[in-house]
Amino acid sequence: MTAFAACLFALTALASAFAITATLRRYGHSARSLKARLAACPEVLTINWAMVERVPVPTLSALRRERVMRRRLQALQRPGLEWPNGELAA
Repeated sequence: MTAFAACLFALTALASAFAITATLRRYGHSARSLKARLAACPEVLTINWAMVERVPVPTLSALRRERVMRRRLQALQRPGLEWPNGELAA
């Protein structure tokens, strides 16, 4: 099993080396010329930044009057949790 794992490790290392070599061949020239391209840029660079703030939006059920009234009626009709008295527990 150790030899198999070593072979897999060697295979992945070769695949990684191949991917690195292919990337350098494809983008190496533009990466080396990046310094010259940046030097050719003007001194001033204008960036416009826009940001959208997220604000909490009320749910539609809170905006509907009949739902608010229905909740109030349900709260009035439905009693809360009633704890048993000490007499009932004994």
